[in-house]
Amino acid sequence: MKTIFISIITILLSINLYSQIAVGGGIGYNEKVSSVGITIKGEFNITNEIAVSPNISYFFGNSTFLGYNQNLLGIDVNATYTINIIDKLKVYPVVGINFSSYKTQTSFYFIENETIENDTAIGANIGAGAQWQFTNMLSVYLEPKYIASNYSQIVVNAGVLLKL
Repeated sequence: MKTIFISIITILLSINLYSQIAVGGGIGYNEKVSSVGITIKGEFNITNEIAVSPNISYFFGNSTFLGYNQNLLGIDVNATYTINIIDKLKVYPVVGINFSSYKTQTSFYFIENETIENDTAIGANIGAGAQWQFTNMLSVYLEPKYIASNYSQIVVNAGVLLKL
């Protein structure tokens, strides 16, 4: 185990990041919980075209009059291959892995009973994205993707990235 850990650290330290690191965030919509959420995103370019993009999203859930609410925390690590369309517009396919944690809560207003259920799922992401660069440091992005897992879902994220 120690040898594997040292090997992974050595490989990661030997990777030369081609370009700058970008961080940012935005909003998203998840059709599984029918709700909007917030996203924190990073982007690490390995080459001019290839990037690794981790993000964390939290979707607030949608309460109904019957007291049913489901919210979701999603952690993604995606790989992208950027294609320059015009000077400031880039499009890219998205493939990656996903970890989702669901919390379902049911409470009835007239009954003193509340049920909370938690579940997790690991899945695969596939989608597409686009980035419009306003300045050398600031860009906006849009990423729709499908997450194939026990709780398959469609997620659309949009936000701002700032290069460091």
